[in-house]
Amino acid sequence: MRQAGAACFSAMVTALVVMIAVSRNPSLPEDYEPGDSPNTTLAYRQSEPSMDFADRWGDTESGEITPVEDFVTGSLTKTVRTVSFARPPVQEAARPQPSGFVLASADARQIDIGEPKLPGKEIPIELTDEVSQYLWEVYQRLPSKKDGSGDFTWKDPAAAKRVGMSLPKYVISGMDPDFREQLYHAGKAMDAAGVPWAILSAFRDDYRQHIASGIKASGGNSLHGGSRRTGGYGHGQAVDMAAADGTEMSDVWRWIDAHGAKYGLYRPMPGYDPAHIQSRGEWRKLAGSLRQARIKEAKTRAVSEAPKDDDAKTRVAATGSAK
Repeated sequence: MRQAGAACFSAMVTALVVMIAVSRNPSLPEDYEPGDSPNTTLAYRQSEPSMDFADRWGDTESGEITPVEDFVTGSLTKTVRTVSFARPPVQEAARPQPSGFVLASADARQIDIGEPKLPGKEIPIELTDEVSQYLWEVYQRLPSKKDGSGDFTWKDPAAAKRVGMSLPKYVISGMDPDFREQLYHAGKAMDAAGVPWAILSAFRDDYRQHIASGIKASGGNSLHGGSRRTGGYGHGQAVDMAAADGTEMSDVWRWIDAHGAKYGLYRPMPGYDPAHIQSRGEWRKLAGSLRQARIKEAKTRAVSEAPKDDDAKTRVAATGSAK
């Protein structure tokens, strides 16, 4: 009985000491339990302050937020990870390290660092159609890409280089053809209305989305071209619009609010992410109609610019009479 009582008392004292140690260290979680191995490392990830996109832009507009994407606000949950590792014998010879990066975990799996590939359909060779050429010109209206989070001009070229593509192929051809058709017609209308707009950001693959700053969709869930959300390259369905030539940003965004529905475009988060533009409704059907109208207009223009048969006959007759 004395031995059992001593053992219980010793266990109670040990538990009390552990509780006191934990209570004195506020950085440890409440459910922390010490491991049996002395080779234990604790890794912490501290929370970061969030910043509203509208605040970064200096935009004073207000509007309801539509949860169209799974957004990451920048606030990270504090987590604790315990990584345990075995201590090798002292006499063991050093083993050669495998090529590539190795995970710091028990199974030591290697990370595939092969050539990155874009998911999606066949990649076009170059920009050949008038729609893509026009959108590339609009993208170039802002040579420096900046927003409230800073200058990110380097990010699109870095993402394009990573997959071995030219910048225009990456940012323009990465968008869905139907979405490009919508942007083409809306953009031409803005130009005609005297609203010099520009493309701040177009297609973004998962890597490009990963290095984006501020308010953004998580992982592959971006409508800009996330692998899970849209299917990747060739399927981007969103752009960030800005103003060129010193025009106020709000002028471009107000035009979209007033006339975007005609082209199947809208701003789902005017107060949260005012630059974000995407499709809505039966946008593919609308894009098909816009495409047919553009092709028909091009054919009509070609016919009107071609020499008339009557004029040709007149010229032939005049030439013959002159002889």
